[in-house]
Amino acid sequence: MYQRISKISISGLLIGFRPILGSNPDANKAGALKNRFCVLLIAIAFTIGLPGTSWAQVPETAESHDAFIKGLREVEAKDAVTASLPRTLSPIVSRFKGWFIDITERAKLEKLGDVEAVEGISLASEKRESSFWIFTETESGYLIQAAAGKYKGWFIARDDSAKPRPEGSNLTVAPALRLTNRQTGNSHWDLTMTEKGLVLTAKSGKFKGWYWDFGGNDPSHEESGRQVAVNVLLAEKIVAGSYFEVTAEK
Repeated sequence: MYQRISKISISGLLIGFRPILGSNPDANKAGALKNRFCVLLIAIAFTIGLPGTSWAQVPETAESHDAFIKGLREVEAKDAVTASLPRTLSPIVSRFKGWFIDITERAKLEKLGDVEAVEGISLASEKRESSFWIFTETESGYLIQAAAGKYKGWFIARDDSAKPRPEGSNLTVAPALRLTNRQTGNSHWDLTMTEKGLVLTAKSGKFKGWYWDFGGNDPSHEESGRQVAVNVLLAEKIVAGSYFEVTAEK
């Protein structure tokens, strides 16, 4: 589902609707043509778009959404509403279907403002303890934390300094996902369960309104007996790679 978010002044276009009537027939014809032109201009703005306009997508919520959210409220969490037990996240399409959101062993420690961070959120062909995540509900949105492994307790966040790049002819993406050792203003996510799977949306910062995605044609490499692709990123709109399956730990 799309919503038109316009940065132009529609009220300015509506000026053209004022009737221009008088005793001069030529003036009346000119006024009528002006009104028709303005109608056409507004129609274009709400269909193919004008410079200064943009699309904002809203994921269509499935009937199962409320039950999914309720299912995440499994334990009481400190300084939060509730938290889930560990879960995995897996793409639903492409050759990475069934792989797991994870962190590469090649991740390097860096600084993101005044917090420690690592870049390297990945997809892994086999799940390990680092493939499990906890969803913590707060008033500002959901926090997603590593449930185990080297980075246990770290948060999936966004780096506003990441540079967007084109992906094909009609999509812009950004390698902006990071793991941080503590919560930041860019750690919150919106969760929407759709008929196709879970959509995760950034709640704040430069990439507010962008969605989890991954490079479907990106290469993978071997790490400790499994294949890993460092290709998880954010996309400006919902695409096939924006849908994930969420599975509770067994």
